[in-house]
Amino acid sequence: MAHSTPAAGEEVVAAPRYGPRNAGATRPPRWAWLVGVAAAAAVLGPALAPGSVFALDAAFIPRIPVPAGVWGLGPELPRRVPLGLALSWLSAVVGGAAAGKLLLGAALVLAFTGATRLVADHPWPTQLASGLLYGLSPLVLTRVGAGEWTAVAAFAVLPWAVPTLLDPARDRRRTFLWSAAMAATGVVGGVFALLVVAVAVAAERTTAVLVAGALAAIAQAPWLVPGVIVAAGGGRLAGSGAFATRARGLVGVAGVLAGHGFWRLPSQVGGDAGVGVALLGAGLLCLAVVGARGSRERWRRRGAIVAGVGLVIALASALPGVRVVANAVTATMGGGPFREGQRFAVLFLVWLAPAAAVGAQRLASDLGQAWGRLAVAAPALAAVALAIPGLWGVGGRLQTTSIPEAWAAARTDIAQARGPVLALPFHRYLDLPAAGNRRVLNPLPDYLGGDVIASSDPELGSAFREFADPREATVKALLAQAAAGQPVADGLAAIGVRWIVLLHAVDWRSYDSLRRDPGLRTVVADPSLDLFTVNSWRGPVVDSSGRSLALGGVIAPVKRLAASAAAVWAAPAAAGWMRGTRPVGRTPDGLLALPAGGGILWYWPAAVVLLVDVATGLAVATAVARRAPRERPRSRGSGRRPRPPRRP
Repeated sequence: MAHSTPAAGEEVVAAPRYGPRNAGATRPPRWAWLVGVAAAAAVLGPALAPGSVFALDAAFIPRIPVPAGVWGLGPELPRRVPLGLALSWLSAVVGGAAAGKLLLGAALVLAFTGATRLVADHPWPTQLASGLLYGLSPLVLTRVGAGEWTAVAAFAVLPWAVPTLLDPARDRRRTFLWSAAMAATGVVGGVFALLVVAVAVAAERTTAVLVAGALAAIAQAPWLVPGVIVAAGGGRLAGSGAFATRARGLVGVAGVLAGHGFWRLPSQVGGDAGVGVALLGAGLLCLAVVGARGSRERWRRRGAIVAGVGLVIALASALPGVRVVANAVTATMGGGPFREGQRFAVLFLVWLAPAAAVGAQRLASDLGQAWGRLAVAAPALAAVALAIPGLWGVGGRLQTTSIPEAWAAARTDIAQARGPVLALPFHRYLDLPAAGNRRVLNPLPDYLGGDVIASSDPELGSAFREFADPREATVKALLAQAAAGQPVADGLAAIGVRWIVLLHAVDWRSYDSLRRDPGLRTVVADPSLDLFTVNSWRGPVVDSSGRSLALGGVIAPVKRLAASAAAVWAAPAAAGWMRGTRPVGRTPDGLLALPAGGGILWYWPAAVVLLVDVATGLAVATAVARRAPRERPRSRGSGRRPRPPRRP
C-alpha cells in the first residue's frame, strides 16, 4: 500500500491501531519475504561461500554431532537442546557448514518478516521500518556474529509468537504451539516465552489465563527436564558479573536501547556505544512512546510491561547495587539462564521496533508532505545506520575457512579406535589459526565427537571460574606436571584418556614435554596439530583385577558389559547410571565406579527425557491437527446484522 502525507485541507484519518487483531490472521506480504532474504544475504555475505565457519560460540563444521543433552547427559549443560538435534540431522544431509548457514539465514528472514507482521495494518514503509529495526538490530546481528545460534533462533520466533503469548487465553491451542516453538529453540527461547506469558497471567489472573499459562509451561519440558537433570549433577557457573551488560552512564544505557551492550566488546556490532548510537536509541524510544499510544489496549499495556521487564534484566548486571544481587542469583543453576542479561533486551526490542515505526507514521500526519515522508523514513534510516557495521559477514566475524587435512586424519584415527580424548590447549576459547586467529570456542569436542575432555572455564578471572566435567580437576593437576617437564602418560591412562589432540594455538608450546613423554606415541605431527596416543591405555572399562572389559552399545544412555568384578568406566561421573538394578558410583577422579555383577549399563534419566519428548511431540501433533473451527456463515433469517467490513 502506498503511503502519502495528507495535503493541507484534507481530512486526516487516524492511523489504524497495531498489534494483530487475530494472531493467526495476518501473513507478511511477498515483498517482505524477498526483502528478508536480501537482508539475510547482506548480513551473511562471505559466510555463504563454501567452507566451514568458526564463530565465537559456534563451529559450523562438516558434521555437527548430536548433543549429549538430548539424553539428559552432561557434563556440559544442555544449552543446544532440542534445536541442536535438528541441526545435527540436517548436517547429516547437507553438511554441518551448510546447515549452520541455513539456520542463521532462515532466522534473519523470520526475524524481519515477523516484525513486519506486527504492523500488518499499516502502510508498507511502516512495515519495512519495523522489520529493519528488529531483524537488523545490532542486538540480533551481534549474536549472529558471536555464533549464538540458539539465541538467534529464539529472536526469530519471538515476533511471531508474542501476539499470542500476550493474550494466551484467547486461543489456548495456539498458545501451546507458539510456546512449544519457542521451547524448540532451547533455554533462551523457553525463558522468553515464560516471561511473556507470566506478564499476561499477572495482568488477568482468570482461570482461562492460568490454564493457558500452565500449557505454556508444559511446552518447555523438552529443554527444561534435561537441563534440570544435568544441573542437579553438580558443576559451577559464573554469574552475570562475568557477562555484565556494557552500559556505562547514560550514553551506555541509551546504547542498550539501540541494541548495544554485549559483554564482549570485540564482538559487539558497532563497537562501544557512542553519543551517536545513544541519540538514535533515545530517539527511537521517543517514537515508540508516541506509537504505543496507537496500539490496541492489551498490546499497549502488556507489551510495554514485557519491554520493561526485558530492559530491567538487561541492565541489572550493569547498574551499581543491583548488579551484586544479579550476580548472586545468576551464579546459581536456577538463575543461570539470566546471566547474559543483555540478550533479554530483545523483549524490549520486539516492542520498540513496531512502536517506533508507527510513532513515525503518526508524527508524519502533523507535518508537511516533504517532512512527513522524511519522518516516516526516519526509523528505517536509523535501522540501516545501526546495522551497517554488521553487514557482509557481520563485520568480518563470519568468514569461511578450510579445515587443515591433519584434522581429518586425526579424526579418522580416533574414529577407528574410540576412546576418551583430551583436547589441548586446555582453554575453553582459543585464538585459532584455522579461524583466522579469531577467538572461538574450542572446536574439538564438536569436530571429533564422542567423549572429549575440554576445559569448561571461560577464564574471565578467578572469581568467575566454571567447571562442568568432574575429571577437570585431575586433568589440570596432570597438565601442571607436564608443564614442569614430568611424564603424565600413566596418570592420563589412569583416568581413561586414550588420545591427546594438541592444536597449535595459544600456548601450545608449553606442552612440549608431551613429545618427550615415553608413555606417549605421536600418531599425527602437522603444523596445525599433533595427535598422541597413550600407550598404557587399557580399555574403556577396567575391573579391580586390572582386566579390560569390552563395552558395547548403540545409543549413549544404554551400554552392554559382561559380568565382572567391581570396575571403573572411563566416562564422566553422573548420578543416574545403573548396572542392572544397582546404582553406579563415582571415583575420586570423577569416573564411574561400577559395582560387581552383571546387567546392562543404563542411564535411567534418559528414559524420563525420552518420555517427555514423545509426550510433547504427540501433544504438538495433536494441537496442529486440531485446527480451530471456522465460524459458519449466518443465515439471512438469523435476525442479526452483518458486521461491517474491516478497514484496511
